[in-house]
Amino acid sequence: MPFSLTYIYLFPVGILIAVLAISAGISGTNFWIPVYLIWLGIDAKTTFWLALLTMIFGFGSGIIKNLKQRTVNWYVVKDYLKIAVPSAIFGTLLIPFAPVKILLIIFAGFILIYGGYLIYHYWRCHCGNGPAELRSTDRICWKRAALGGFLKGLIATGMGKLVMPCILRHKKIRSPAEAVGSTVLIIFVVNICALIFRLTPDFVSGLIVQKDLIFEIMIWVAPGVFIGGQIGPAIAQKLSVQGLRLYVGCLLIGVSVLIYLRAFGIC
Repeated sequence: MPFSLTYIYLFPVGILIAVLAISAGISGTNFWIPVYLIWLGIDAKTTFWLALLTMIFGFGSGIIKNLKQRTVNWYVVKDYLKIAVPSAIFGTLLIPFAPVKILLIIFAGFILIYGGYLIYHYWRCHCGNGPAELRSTDRICWKRAALGGFLKGLIATGMGKLVMPCILRHKKIRSPAEAVGSTVLIIFVVNICALIFRLTPDFVSGLIVQKDLIFEIMIWVAPGVFIGGQIGPAIAQKLSVQGLRLYVGCLLIGVSVLIYLRAFGIC
């Protein structure tokens, strides 16, 4: 495979997206999907797979750090994976039967709702009565885990957003850092399952045809998101988390509009 500088600009883009996503505590696939789909013009199903592949590198660096810091609760991780992994596999099995337009609409709708939630949460904290106090619990939010896994398999996003609040208030979680570390590991494992089970024979044939393009892209994206994955936590400590989430919420709504336009053939 020839080494090319064609996509060198994806290196700083990768750092920026990884820093933004990790600082705000959301999945980078929300931003990589429009980059691959609209900016680079890659077909939708390959785009979702590439977004999952990209997350492997970004989250991989974060997991190494969390394991060294011992901020992973294996008990909680194990219980959530029991539900999320089979749900993610089920989601991937539906992809061959789902029209591309439907997948794009579901993805755009999900991030539109989540972007609106982030803006509402910011308004509630600054203009309303403030966030409600979290109560500790020992239960596993299996419905959220199942839905999050299913969405991760189907549209490559949704796991962390749904289960993070539940993990944060679990009685066995000793700190927010442990909640984040546990969630990152859950997402990483579910992400790998979704990545592998998307590889149907027909899809693999398409990837082989595009192997040179994928290599030229990932040679710059992979180190970018790896570096961004190390910078993101440090940036998060110096910025207003709520202010950053307001900004990200606005970005997600903008991304959802672009995806809707693409789904209906306008963009």
